[in-house]
Amino acid sequence: MSDIRHELARHIEQGVIPPFNYAYPSRSAYRPLNGAWNIQDIWAQDLKRHPVPELNLYLHVPFCRYKCGFCNLYTVISEDMDVYDAYMDALCTQIRDHAEVIQSRRLRTVYIGGGTPSLLSLRHFEQLFATLDEVYPNWRSTVEEVAIEATPDSVVNEPDTLGGLIDLGLTRANIGIQSLVPAEIREAGRGQANERVIRQAVEIIREKQLPNLSTDLIMGFAGQTPESWRHSVDELAALAPETVSTYFLTVRPDAWFSRTGAYQYMMSPDLYERYDYANAAFAAAGYVQESNVRYKKLGRGGYQQKVLTFHGIPLLGLGAGARSYTSSVDYMVGSVKPSLTEVADYITKARNHELTPVTGFVLNDEEIIRKRLVLDSFDLDLGELDRFGYQETAHLFEPVLEAAEEVGLIRRLPTNRIQLTPSGFKYRDILSWMFFSKNVIDLDREYYAGLHKSNKRAQKHMGAEPVSISGLKTANG
Repeated sequence: MSDIRHELARHIEQGVIPPFNYAYPSRSAYRPLNGAWNIQDIWAQDLKRHPVPELNLYLHVPFCRYKCGFCNLYTVISEDMDVYDAYMDALCTQIRDHAEVIQSRRLRTVYIGGGTPSLLSLRHFEQLFATLDEVYPNWRSTVEEVAIEATPDSVVNEPDTLGGLIDLGLTRANIGIQSLVPAEIREAGRGQANERVIRQAVEIIREKQLPNLSTDLIMGFAGQTPESWRHSVDELAALAPETVSTYFLTVRPDAWFSRTGAYQYMMSPDLYERYDYANAAFAAAGYVQESNVRYKKLGRGGYQQKVLTFHGIPLLGLGAGARSYTSSVDYMVGSVKPSLTEVADYITKARNHELTPVTGFVLNDEEIIRKRLVLDSFDLDLGELDRFGYQETAHLFEPVLEAAEEVGLIRRLPTNRIQLTPSGFKYRDILSWMFFSKNVIDLDREYYAGLHKSNKRAQKHMGAEPVSISGLKTANG
């Protein structure tokens, strides 16, 4: 048995639960770019690599009413309408400053993420969409989805905003549910999103006839039992949203639960039994699996921006905490540590047209190949990677693919296409970590080692025990 096959089989046997890989490299691998790259050069180089120029657009709104204990996203707590006004002015200015980047490509998706962008007023979205009309007049004709993130309470409190967004072209809303068990919701810091509010939000969304309601559930909350998990799955299947995501709870060191050490959540191989239950239950309810974490109703559901990004179509991220994914450099224009001060700095720089890549990761051909293998092994034509030198570097990747085939995670089609098997979907994140480069692994470890030290100091000061986070040897986050 090869070392790689043995390692892969051992991780599966042990039921290791690594973090969900939705980006490669992860934010933890970003480092200061020190002025070495500007936006024009990054996107000009990216354009040369793509025979069919296309684009995903991600617009970041960082504001929330409250901070969930497990969240490590770029969010700040604010309900100040004056701040919202200034931020939207800045975001629209940034869109106009990227007009050439957007106009040089076919726009495929628009996603307004956060944060909780549904906290904004309808007039903010009218301003945003008018700016898109100005920069890319036919965007509603070319995009395949227009999506927004929202909380159940924001939908219930401002139903007219949702209706106005649908009139403007919204096709999908991601509504954070996480659980349909009241005690689990409260323990996770989501007391505002109780079960009654969740059901009320779903009812409003149905009345407004939004084409695609996307919801999520999390496996591993403190106090969650197999019975309570089955209850959440069954209740959500009965609500019949077009898209469902199910995640293993991973509390990263930069989330509040890890900083305080006060939340003892579950990281056990037994959680894969919960995956199996959800997989079977949603299949029985008429869903098909789009990824290892997502199920959709055919012809109605899905998360198109994520699928296209995994396929290698670049993403332009605009806003204070947004990341841009290209084939030359993945980057951010602001700090990775969110604060109102950082948001104010973003607003000032956007107004003055001074935003520039601050931190990121420079991609060579090998890292581009690794990115596609990490993210897109669900269904990937390896021939697409030849323009990045796959044949010359195949010795770096084929042993992993051969091992994955031997243990039943992938199948190879005669056309040089690989696809995940049902077991491959289940253990996709274990396989994905096997494609990480040593450089990315080392940067990830360095970043999280610093956070762990900081957390231990804070926990010692507060008298709390640190949280233990399981993971593969290639991932400390």
